[in-house]
Amino acid sequence: MRNRASKRRGEALLESALVLLTLVLTILGILDLGQFLFFQATFRERVRSGVRYAIVNAYDPHQIANFVLYGSAAPSGRPLFGLSESMISVARYGENTADDRIEVTISNPPLKMYSPFLARFSAQPVFRAVMPVESLGAKN
Repeated sequence: MRNRASKRRGEALLESALVLLTLVLTILGILDLGQFLFFQATFRERVRSGVRYAIVNAYDPHQIANFVLYGSAAPSGRPLFGLSESMISVARYGENTADDRIEVTISNPPLKMYSPFLARFSAQPVFRAVMPVESLGAKN
């Protein structure tokens, strides 16, 4: 009689461990996916806002990079989400022509995955936005 009770307790412990492991891995995966999607949207918006700032103001790559990093042309506080100026690149193509364009890129943003499965499959994305120069401010 006693042997049966201890065997059931052992089975319950093993089943609980398996269910708990599956639950924790699922929650970590959901959190990682949510974090990844949040950073995708945030960095995409940062490059778009940097390009919008560039096409309506005088072209200054350093100010544009500051706008992407801090949300303003002048550095203030800490950069958003661990970005650094080395991760931001600003380029202008076809200056003073009909094809005048400004490109802002964020390369190798700091993304930290917690679940081992998603970390293995996630590549470092590059966020890029290009817009034509239409304002008189950028051509000064």
